[in-house]
Amino acid sequence: MLIDLGVSNEYFLNTIQEKNFYLRRGAVKTDAFTLADIDNILGTIEPEAPSVNLHNGTFIPESEYVFTYNEVGKPRKTIIKPKFYKLMQEGATLILNRVQKSSLYIDSLCKEIAGVVSQETLGNGYLAFNPQAAFGNHWDCHDVFAIQLVGRKRWRIYPPTFELPMPGQTSKEFKSECSETPVLDTVLEAGDLLYVPRGWWHSAIAVGEPTFHVAVGVHTTHISTYVEWVCNKFLEKHLECRKRIGFSETDLHDIESAFERVRQEVMSEENFSLFKQTIVSSGRTSTKFDVAANVFGRGDGLCGSEKLSLSSHYAAVIDETCVVNGIKIPADSLEWKVVKLLSQQSGLSIDELSVKLRVPPASMRKIVSSLMFHDVLYRASA
Repeated sequence: MLIDLGVSNEYFLNTIQEKNFYLRRGAVKTDAFTLADIDNILGTIEPEAPSVNLHNGTFIPESEYVFTYNEVGKPRKTIIKPKFYKLMQEGATLILNRVQKSSLYIDSLCKEIAGVVSQETLGNGYLAFNPQAAFGNHWDCHDVFAIQLVGRKRWRIYPPTFELPMPGQTSKEFKSECSETPVLDTVLEAGDLLYVPRGWWHSAIAVGEPTFHVAVGVHTTHISTYVEWVCNKFLEKHLECRKRIGFSETDLHDIESAFERVRQEVMSEENFSLFKQTIVSSGRTSTKFDVAANVFGRGDGLCGSEKLSLSSHYAAVIDETCVVNGIKIPADSLEWKVVKLLSQQSGLSIDELSVKLRVPPASMRKIVSSLMFHDVLYRASA
């Protein structure tokens, strides 16, 4: 595993998430990522918004550093390197949105965070040099795990003035409400991790040296998501909810009757269980390919110390109705027991699973091989 959060997942979820910021020094192994990896990313992705942006107070028009040309009958885009380099030297910040799609290392970081919070994650990368705050003080509408990978960056955190903003509830019109006194003013070094809850004001400033961090955004399922799902799925079966709304005071009685039906449906344990099953069963996680094991070897080359993770954002909520990455696992089967163990402790090895479940190592390798083939498991980062 790449991340040492320093606390248990349970402690983080119950004590820290959405309640306070959290700083962990030396949380991440960064020796596998350098500026050369950013060169590789820039050399392979299509340089167009929103995947690639330059920002220097405002977003710089793509036409200033991107050229469109024809490649064997297909329009393509390329970065004009001299213009790009000059803009970066003048203080621009390079933004690589959803950069986990172009970096297996960053993808692994995102997946490990997803395993902690049991929610979907995306990674945005930020490369800068000049000491200025690209975005000023602002809040995000989702939790962020800022992971410093190259160089250093100064972070300031301020208390929230609008708690738990939803998507679209941005800080743009409320800049004057931000406190002048930060609750944290620190410099992150390579390997440091900083958790910033949604709604907490913050700024990130380069310190005059090359700096790159990835912001792993946590995109949560909200209570309002569940309520909306219930309303769309169940309310029209009730006569009280199918009535028209008039404009007299007597209509409030009808609304009250309808609201009682809403309350009943929202508070139904059966409906809530069905909602969770729907979210988990529809979730898909893109894992790295493993052709050698799954096409040519079918797991013959797996060693006992191989660390494994579930191919699911929602590992912690997997229950008897077990669906991982769209694959249903038969309840009480050995496969189900493997999945259940990994949902409780990601990164277990084949040997550890063999001991815990009292299954011979050769048999466990076959089980793991089958689960890998069906994209239920994948090899975790060392």
